Amino acid sequence: MARKELAYFRIFHEVSRAILSVLDSKEVLRLIVKRIVPAMKLKASSLRLLNEKTNDLELVASRFLSKKYLRKGPLNADKSVPEVLEGRPVLIIDAQNDPRIQYQKEKAEEGIASILSVPVQIHNKVIGMLRLYTSSPRSFTEEEIEFVSALGEMAGLAIINARMYEKEKERLTRLFKKGGLEPVYKEKIKKYGIKTITRDTFDTQRSTEFFKILHEVTRDLLYDLNSSDVLGSMVEKAIHIMHIKGCCVYLLNETTGRLEMVASRGLSNEYLQKGPLDADKSMPDVVKGKTVFIKDVATNKNIQYRDEAVNEGIVSILSAPISVKGYVIGEIRLYSADEREYDNEEIEFILALAEIGGISITNTKFYQRLKNDIKFWESTLSYLDRY
Repeated sequence: MARKELAYFRIFHEVSRAILSVLDSKEVLRLIVKRIVPAMKLKASSLRLLNEKTNDLELVASRFLSKKYLRKGPLNADKSVPEVLEGRPVLIIDAQNDPRIQYQKEKAEEGIASILSVPVQIHNKVIGMLRLYTSSPRSFTEEEIEFVSALGEMAGLAIINARMYEKEKERLTRLFKKGGLEPVYKEKIKKYGIKTITRDTFDTQRSTEFFKILHEVTRDLLYDLNSSDVLGSMVEKAIHIMHIKGCCVYLLNETTGRLEMVASRGLSNEYLQKGPLDADKSMPDVVKGKTVFIKDVATNKNIQYRDEAVNEGIVSILSAPISVKGYVIGEIRLYSADEREYDNEEIEFILALAEIGGISITNTKFYQRLKNDIKFWESTLSYLDRY
């Protein structure tokens, strides 16, 4: 895998994590334009959203563009690469002379040669553009355009996610005001980074597949917060790309200390119904935040239901913690029918998958709690004749 593709995988992980964790869409949009420049060796980047009243593309985030250039004047959607509004990426090789570009003179002064524009969309409606700027004429590969398009889509999803929460929070705030109360919660914005793991050799195709799966999972989770089918789809994708027998997602029940299965694929009903799984008896280090790999299940003492696993044809198990804000809330387990090993990149992918799933599970609970709070205060204020 080339180091560039490895960067794509990590950057997408960072962006998707931020979307699921940070409810301020502007923070996510700034992260996108910041991280994409070094990853793709660009001169600069920007993200603009469409003002439907003026039809101008208004700047919301930029990286390495001068203040003079940014103040050049309004950018009209119909005069600046209008094809992007149809929902497709557009590459302008000669930005200083192409008639589809506004402010050609200013681009020459800024040292901009080529521009790649991709749409930012919400439910198939273009609401803005993500733009990449190069200092010399340049083409982009299909893989590069796919990566940038995915980030453009993530920008739209970040806006959807933020608006959804903001709408519910505003509703709850109005209820508090009617009841003469003060809101008791505030969202804290956090910045995220990815720990770097280096390898001597890389598999380009596999890294691209990892990026695509994270993209699919994040998109599914953001579009369908309350569906258990999403986690089922996640474990199916893990089985496919890792070439394993089965995969399960477990959530930790802090009251009973047991791991409760919430998604599973590839394992028989007989094995899944073998009995309760105790977190302190089955690979106990996982709930302490460690990734545990058991190469040979038949000879390992840290396995609950070892005989059942052997009868199921399970040879190796990789178990990774699902953590949110430093707390382990569950595990994702990969079961293989042969003795195998996992390299650093594969483990990093599984940890990324587990983290995205974990944050999504937490967001689902938070969103449901928010809606329950609204119902409670509506009922309470109605009873008090204040709603």
